[in-house]
Amino acid sequence: MSSLAVEPQIRAAAVRPIFTDRSRWVAAAVLVTDPLLQAIEFLLENPPDDTATRVASWAADPDRIGLSMASGLLAVPFLLGGIAVLVALTRGRSPRLAWIAGTLMTFAMVGLGAVHGFEMAAYGLTLSGDLTAARALLDSNLLGLPFVVLAIMFFGGAVLGTLTLAAALWRSPLVPRIAVVFLLAFAVLDFALGQGVVSHLVNLVGFAIVAVAVIVGYSRQPREAGHAGPRWLW
Repeated sequence: MSSLAVEPQIRAAAVRPIFTDRSRWVAAAVLVTDPLLQAIEFLLENPPDDTATRVASWAADPDRIGLSMASGLLAVPFLLGGIAVLVALTRGRSPRLAWIAGTLMTFAMVGLGAVHGFEMAAYGLTLSGDLTAARALLDSNLLGLPFVVLAIMFFGGAVLGTLTLAAALWRSPLVPRIAVVFLLAFAVLDFALGQGVVSHLVNLVGFAIVAVAVIVGYSRQPREAGHAGPRWLW
């Protein structure tokens, strides 16, 4: 009597989508709205490196600059909402990475709000006709400890938060990995090369990919259990 041994191919259960029903549309809208508003901000004003040139452009076309600043400021709460959505998409596979990334990015967004307030004060001086004071305010980086805290929160939180978030997104089966490529491209273009318009358009495409994934309930198929590596909580 012969026996036939069959080796079962056990596959890990596919991860179920976090957002279902109407909530997926809300999450997708939040994800797309924040990079869209930032892209509009930079399309209306791609800030030059020279402060005098920037203030002169403000004085020449205050309505366009006001719309740009309003768009950028409105993006901040949507950015915070987008971070919450990304934490929800990544915490199942990488809880520590997700929460660390969320915390760092929250620091960055609070810092970004402070930067907007700083620039709006200079814009107000420009509207009042005091261009010299506006330039002096934008050029000033000798604000003591508050400026140091602002720089750490904004730049440190944005750089470290983006890298940590990229790692968490790469591990999440609920996010297409091509979106991580767009996120890292945004970081290089924006932080390293200073290409504000291009970087934010790239960021918009990346977030749109994630938004579509949320709407359709994307979940990357896991590998066979026999070939899968250990499931680290990181």
